[in-house]
Amino acid sequence: MSEQTHNVVGGQARVESLVQANRIDAVHVHQARVLVHHPSFELPPEKAYFVDRAAEQQRIAAATAEPDATGTRPRILAVSGLGGIGKTALCVRAGHRLADRHPDGAHYLDLDEYRRDGVTDLAAVLTDLLRSLGVEQEWLRRDFRGLVRQFWDRTRGKRLLLVVDNARTAAEAEPLLPASARSLVLVTSHGPLYDLGPAAEELALAPLGAEHTAELLRAFLGEQRWADADPAAVRALAAVCDGLPKAAEVAGDLARKYPHRGLAALAERLTADLHERGSAPVEAVWDAACAELGPEAARLYRVLPECPGPFVVLPTAAALLGRDLFDTEDALAELLAAGLLDHRSGGYRQHALVRGHARRTARAADPEGTERAAARARLLHWLRRQTARADLLTAGPRATVQTELPPLPGVPDADLGTAKADALRWIEANRHALYGAVALAYDSGHDEDAVALAESLWTHFLDHPRHADAVDAFRTAVVAADRAEHLLARVRTRDMLARPLWEQGEFEEAAAAVEQACALAALLDDSHPHRRMAGSAIDFRGQLALARGESAAARGDRTAALADFTAARADFTAAREIQRAIGNAYGAALQTYQLAKTATAAADHPAAAELFAAARAEFAALPGRRRMAARTAFGLARALRLLGRPAEAGAPLAEALADAVERGSSYDEARIATELAELADSTGRPADAARHRAHAAALRAAHGGGRTEPGTD
Repeated sequence: MSEQTHNVVGGQARVESLVQANRIDAVHVHQARVLVHHPSFELPPEKAYFVDRAAEQQRIAAATAEPDATGTRPRILAVSGLGGIGKTALCVRAGHRLADRHPDGAHYLDLDEYRRDGVTDLAAVLTDLLRSLGVEQEWLRRDFRGLVRQFWDRTRGKRLLLVVDNARTAAEAEPLLPASARSLVLVTSHGPLYDLGPAAEELALAPLGAEHTAELLRAFLGEQRWADADPAAVRALAAVCDGLPKAAEVAGDLARKYPHRGLAALAERLTADLHERGSAPVEAVWDAACAELGPEAARLYRVLPECPGPFVVLPTAAALLGRDLFDTEDALAELLAAGLLDHRSGGYRQHALVRGHARRTARAADPEGTERAAARARLLHWLRRQTARADLLTAGPRATVQTELPPLPGVPDADLGTAKADALRWIEANRHALYGAVALAYDSGHDEDAVALAESLWTHFLDHPRHADAVDAFRTAVVAADRAEHLLARVRTRDMLARPLWEQGEFEEAAAAVEQACALAALLDDSHPHRRMAGSAIDFRGQLALARGESAAARGDRTAALADFTAARADFTAAREIQRAIGNAYGAALQTYQLAKTATAAADHPAAAELFAAARAEFAALPGRRRMAARTAFGLARALRLLGRPAEAGAPLAEALADAVERGSSYDEARIATELAELADSTGRPADAARHRAHAAALRAAHGGGRTEPGTD
């Protein structure tokens, strides 16, 4: 029997046993599926050619020779030096050679990929790293401190190797240190990171010597051509490269592009460019390479910086260029050959310095910015359409304030798959570009695009709550909606902004946003879309009051909590009446569910049981809402137990369990296992309670990377 078949049969057997016996202790939840995480080795490939650095490689290898297995701080080597000097190449090379000493995984983290306006989103770094370490998305902590603790828990005692590239400060690297003396962390930076701690060993890279620069050039150019060259030309070309491996690499690319040009002529060309530009040698090489591009490749090079995020994919580049995929692929290949672009997992990437050079080249070629403006408009059209399509797959048909755009002529749509998970993966893979496109749209005067992009990212935010990205994008959407004077959009964007604010404890700013949304909603007319939006605004105000009440209760301020819960009830009741009046059955059921959650938070268990039962019936009557019906069943079971009616809790809890098993949701199954333990305790079955708690703990350890109880909603 396959593992998948075993899981399904086991899940059905558990549910059927519970229903037949009407006793929750008959559910053998300890048989549930537990995924096994296999260590990941995610180091990029080594450079094709590598010379020297023998002493540095020996120092790195020596750091792993006799690990201190008694402490919790990893071994750290901080590798610093000039951009283009080969820090990354050295660490990757050393990492591959030391990978067998770190059987729990080897990971590469480029912090530049997570940096926005000079600030690194360390929460996003930890989120991606934890997922590589086997933590499933739904188990990730929501706040930064929680993610750090989860990372410490997941790495304790492990033998991991991390390459942390492009750190600017020690504060960027410190949260990424595994809690294990058996791990090794290689950190690269432009300057020394003195404040990384006395245990960190500094390793400063100097430029290559003339002989090693020549050796690297010889590898790039080929032995025969090198042997035929004049020794003076060899020395001149090595001098132009100035000991920088990147400069030697680009020089080799240029030489291969001009197979009939001698090394003396190439060195003369590069030297002239350096003097004329008056900039660093590596940028002069980029100037020379750019000057030799064909028309389409040169134009693509100039407009690539208009794409937000650290990389572009082929269809995105086609949108920028306004050409079909074949022409675009040829242009990208030419940029790759010229050393002006590289390709990693995920897409085509420009180094930050190359990106700056491309911008300067674009300003010189197009002082009025006409070419760049047209590229931005095409890109925003394509990204807006793809994000709307992904949102439709993810959330299903829902009311939006912006419409979907038609296809961009000549550029195919993205392949989003056919399921919610596929669409979410596409958004997640392109999140840097999509969130960044909101600001790009606003800065370019495309206010409708800014609002539409933000609106389509809402469901992604709910599933992948990166609050810094969401707050920035939704704030931008607010000002875009105001500038466009679009009333529905002004209401919607303020509601969207409020949620990530209150989830971070920024209740005052969130309250200002929802109050503005409600005030604007009062200006709406009696049409169906406007009344639905008015109801949504009131619902968000209720959600804020509920969140604020839960926060007050956690602080022990019961008076403030009850006042907030009263306000939440009033708003959810009003919103439900609006949704019922316009015939929106799902919206009305959702408000009943919100009222039930509020009653639970207020410890009003009779009201909670009544409301959860009503919401359960409402969702069950709607097609495609089984998950919400199961959530309400879980809430009902808990309320019945707290009311002292455990015998009635079995059936709804069985319904919730069946849904969790069918969906393969270990998170929900752990919540149910915990509730099963509470139910067993309340009916005098301590052995069953212990078994259910052990199962919940096993699920948390296997999928969540921690040992705390899962939250409830």
